[in-house]
Amino acid sequence: MKYKENERTELKREITEEIKKEIVAFLNTSGGTIYIGVNDDGSIYYNLTEKEKDVEQTRIINWFLNDVFYPQPKEYIDMHWNKDGVLVLNVAEGLDKPYYVKSLGLNKGCYVRYETSKVLASKDEIKTMQLASHKRYYENEISLNQDLHFTYLLNKYSFLEEQIFSLGFKYNNKYTNLAYLFSDEQLNRTKIYLLDEKNNIKKRIDFKGSILEQIDQIETYLKEIKEYPFLALREALLNAFIHRNWLIKTNIRIEINANKINFISPGGIYYLSNDELDEGKRSYRNPKLAKLFKYLNYTNSYQNGLKFIQNLYQEYKKEPLLMATSKLFIISLPKVKKS
Repeated sequence: MKYKENERTELKREITEEIKKEIVAFLNTSGGTIYIGVNDDGSIYYNLTEKEKDVEQTRIINWFLNDVFYPQPKEYIDMHWNKDGVLVLNVAEGLDKPYYVKSLGLNKGCYVRYETSKVLASKDEIKTMQLASHKRYYENEISLNQDLHFTYLLNKYSFLEEQIFSLGFKYNNKYTNLAYLFSDEQLNRTKIYLLDEKNNIKKRIDFKGSILEQIDQIETYLKEIKEYPFLALREALLNAFIHRNWLIKTNIRIEINANKINFISPGGIYYLSNDELDEGKRSYRNPKLAKLFKYLNYTNSYQNGLKFIQNLYQEYKKEPLLMATSKLFIISLPKVKKS
């Protein structure tokens, strides 16, 4: 395979003390994979015997046995040797942040991942992690269905096969709800309703399977609707999936009538007031899901969102309507061109 560093991948030639900091950074951010035995240019650094491999792997195992990290993160770590003879260290995002190297202490041993580098966490970042750790998220819970497959996801992104654990798809060697959402077995559907002038249903189109497959199919469908700014449609679509409350079994609905398209997502805005919503602020009911979509380049920036849609509509001198209740979030986009 090809080895290249990015925000979720770190290359290391050998096992050093720096790897402890890299592990902490991935635990405190969105998880990632450390490939040990690879040069910076992606070439293989060494070829070890089986005995040498055991010695190297034992060095890292001893870090967890000797409580090098705090809190203890061993359930978020997966190790194996791949076919290239490279030690693959998958690190999932931890639930008990902030993590740090115990010998260095919280202020000097707590790192986060920023783009392709680890950086020392600021006091504000540490405080934010401490507060966030008290919340529980649907995406982190163990999936009721453990017989999961990822055909669509891996056909599109084959490089993810070695990163399944670090993506947050597994906890204590069991699939999480985040994995379930991206699996072929995912049962939540998205429905598009074509409505007439009296809002009667003319036609219904159902989309099923992995949420990634649904988004791709719906995006293809929306591209054919030329009377709306496509980027606004796409942002509203992604918003419906990223921010929906997956505990509510109601389907995502997209209603298309003569003058507007409504994106209706189960679950209101998470921890935001209506005033904050109007200001374009964002919150994350499913933070790992949001980060994964960013990693896969489905979203460009955490700062786009609803404000991005509002800015797109300014050139047409029209206003999208954003409505939130305790059970639903609706983005209503007006038509900007005649059919």
